[in-house]
Amino acid sequence: MKKTIQDLLTEAIKSIELFDAQLLLAHVINTSREFVIAHPEYKINCVKKFTYFQLVKKRNNGIPLAYLTCHKEFYGLDFFVNKYTLVPRPDTELMVDLVIKKIKEHKIKNAMLLDVGTGSGCIPISIATKVNIKTIATDISKKAIKVAKKNAEKHKVNLTCIHGSLLEQINDSLFLNNSSLIITANLPYLTDEQFNKEPSIQHEPKNALVAADNGLALYKELLEQINKKQITKPLTLFLEIDPTQSEKISIFIKKVFQKSSLHIHKDLSGHDRVVEIVLQ
Repeated sequence: MKKTIQDLLTEAIKSIELFDAQLLLAHVINTSREFVIAHPEYKINCVKKFTYFQLVKKRNNGIPLAYLTCHKEFYGLDFFVNKYTLVPRPDTELMVDLVIKKIKEHKIKNAMLLDVGTGSGCIPISIATKVNIKTIATDISKKAIKVAKKNAEKHKVNLTCIHGSLLEQINDSLFLNNSSLIITANLPYLTDEQFNKEPSIQHEPKNALVAADNGLALYKELLEQINKKQITKPLTLFLEIDPTQSEKISIFIKKVFQKSSLHIHKDLSGHDRVVEIVLQ
């Protein structure tokens, strides 16, 4: 027996939020949330009804909405995501803003962007849709690389994807030519304690969220790798951090790059979020 959209939503909101219920139903019937809202009388067949309530159950069990719909909006763009990548966060849009602003205000030409630990590719792809820049992305996960490639193709961005940990597969020549190099990184920076205390992230890949050494192990490794390179071009790094890490990472940066300039940018909530390092 067919049920209307209103019938299904009324049942679904007993266990999940209305917004989530609407988006999941729109996903199942391959339409928009606006259509779901505007057509409460629209009838749904039994197969789609069954599929819908399977998703409602998963959402009630804490599975991120983005994993159930395979979509997440970031920087005004629609990205494909799955369980092999993190769900893009609004906080990370700050990094995208900073890179675009730097390129435009400094009128940087022939710039190269290297995104380390790219995941879904949301950072380099969002930047490349706004400014003319060559883009390279690395990730230790082959499955994440596939997702990034799919998103790059979707948004018509020429993104070179390289499988490997941090910079291990990046040719040294990238650091030697005369064009400006910008490195972005949103690496795992949570501690085990933070991960275990936050139910909302329990279904996301832990190795993309948690790092040793109070969450700073991978950033320290990345900075040490860069320090060993023969850098002959202007180089700027943007690193997303947890607000509690700003002092410790600043001390480490000054130790490794004594002649660098450092600025910590705050997010919309006023928390330290992105570290900008300019190597001189």
